[in-house]
Parts: sequence; C-alpha cells; structure tokens
Amino acid sequence: MGEKNVLVVRHLKKQIGAKQILKDVSFQAGLGELLAITGANGAGKTTLLRIIAGLSRKSGGEVIWNGGNIGYIAHQPMLYGSLSVQENLAFFAEMYGTMSQRRVQELLELVDLWLYRLEPAAVLSRGMQQRLAIARALMIAPALLLYDEPFTSLDADGRAVLRRVLAEYRPRTVQLVITHEPQHFGELGYREIRLKDGRVVEGGDRSA
Repeated sequence: MGEKNVLVVRHLKKQIGAKQILKDVSFQAGLGELLAITGANGAGKTTLLRIIAGLSRKSGGEVIWNGGNIGYIAHQPMLYGSLSVQENLAFFAEMYGTMSQRRVQELLELVDLWLYRLEPAAVLSRGMQQRLAIARALMIAPALLLYDEPFTSLDADGRAVLRRVLAEYRPRTVQLVITHEPQHFGELGYREIRLKDGRVVEGGDRSA
C-alpha cells in the first residue's frame, strides 16, 4: 500500500495496435500539488488522464492512487441539455449519494452560475457549460482532480473562475491539468510534466 493522497505513475505504457501512445511515463504528485500536463497534439496527454481516471486500460506499468474520489473534467462538458443547471448537478450527486441542495448552491456560486440555475444546460454558452462540468466534478468532494484542456473554451471571466477553483481546492486535492496555455495559470505556481512521443521529456516548477 502506498501513501494516502499521493498519485504514483510508474513506467506507464499504452499501445493500440502497432502504435505506442505512452512508452514510459513516470511521475508522482502529492496533496496540494498542481501539475500542468503539456505537449503537442498526439503526445498522449488525454490518454494519460483517461488511464489515471480509470476510463482506459493501460498496456503496462502502474497507476497507484490510495486517496478518495476522482473528479474528471473532460474536454467536452457532456451535460444533459434538457435538464436545468441545478438539475444536472443534482442528478450526478444523487448517483454518487452526495446530494445536498446547499452544496449545489455553493458550487454554482463558486463557478458564477447560480443566477442561471433554472436555465436548461443546452442554452448556456460553451464556456458556461464547461464551468458547469467543473462544478459537477466537484460535487463528489474529489481528492484527485483531472482536467482535460479546461481553459480552451473559457473567456477571461471563465478563466478567472477556473483559477479560483484551482486555488480553493489546492490544499485538499491533487490536481492535473492538460493545457496548451499554461500562462493562464496566472500567479498560481505549478509543476510541468511535458510529454513528447509518449515520454516525459522535461518538467520543473513554474511560476508566473
């Protein structure tokens, strides 16, 4: 058994047919860490996140996570368009047994969507849908948060909301963020894990 709330990725490999997507990826991250996963398209970033989330099988190596719930924010929001903003949160929370109307309100206020709580998710802008998807992932009180290109569809206000979420949840979570634009972290310090051809090629601590 490993240490609680520490993510360990060790010699991770993923192969589909003859194509090696991840060849030998190793790193670890502890509570309070914010990691930026960077690299060109096709470097294996989303594959890495999906394996950590348990949504894709690995071909070799291991992923060790002895912490709590995992929150996964995919590149697409994947909401129920006919349900209202608050109904989307409630539906997900009831599936996981974490339903709390007070919690729904707190999270919608955090992502600046409380005023839109009765609107169908389908009428929201793409950026607002992304913010709702973030709130949905937070509903299960995750200890590990995985974000796939969360800045992409957000305007300046949305990026500020996301930075607020990253900062507020940092002390009690491990956070991994796939991004092509690490400058959007602003003043948040982070550690970079850069992938190239399925391997970690560089990293290090970064600040604004």
